[in-house]
Amino acid sequence: MILYFTGTGNSRHVANKIAKATGDAIEDIAIHLRKHETGSYQSERPYVFVGPVYAGRLPRVMTKFIEESLFAGTSKAYFVATCAETPWITIRYVERLVKEKGFDLRGFSSILMPQSYITGGLSQPEEACSKILHEAEPKISEIAALIRDGKALPKEQPGKSYMSTVANPIMYATMMGTGKFHVTESCIGCGTCAAKCPLANIQMVGGKPRWGKDCTQCNACIGACPQGAIEYGSKTVGKPRYYLAN
Repeated sequence: MILYFTGTGNSRHVANKIAKATGDAIEDIAIHLRKHETGSYQSERPYVFVGPVYAGRLPRVMTKFIEESLFAGTSKAYFVATCAETPWITIRYVERLVKEKGFDLRGFSSILMPQSYITGGLSQPEEACSKILHEAEPKISEIAALIRDGKALPKEQPGKSYMSTVANPIMYATMMGTGKFHVTESCIGCGTCAAKCPLANIQMVGGKPRWGKDCTQCNACIGACPQGAIEYGSKTVGKPRYYLAN
């Protein structure tokens, strides 16, 4: 059973590749997050959790969902993280979660994928994203094959701890607000942003999006907007958007 959380599509892409190799069922946990509900699963095959790294840890909404959901059948679990630079010490927090849930951790691996944190002022041109995606494919295939065959993932050396231990709490305390989101006159009121938000935090009011307070800065709304009409203060102005649709 493969469970993933994604904002701009990197983790969905990896999860789909693993599912294709293993033949396992796959689920986007956003179907539960949008309803503010937990999950209940039964699987004899290992659980595979795929998600992005947000400031050195898995997203809190993903971690909370795993903590509160029920997982029956096998106790074996794999964790695969997508990141733009390094997973920092995400593995340490995964190990805590695994211990809490009684999982048998079969491995943690990270995959470098295109940068998507545009609300933090970070982005990459399209050609750079294409190159990164191409270079990621061999590792994705390797991880998928190991999971398919029930083998442990190779151990990775943890990175520096600063991002995970210091920057992560600061980010969640100060950078999760939605007050800076706005649309330009290019907005056509299509509702794509509302449909793509994994937390159902965007409502269409008078043909324009209105953000609530339940935001995880996943950047799905900005990346998926077909008109490039969503901005976050001045940080996103003129920056290339990124959204991986499949």
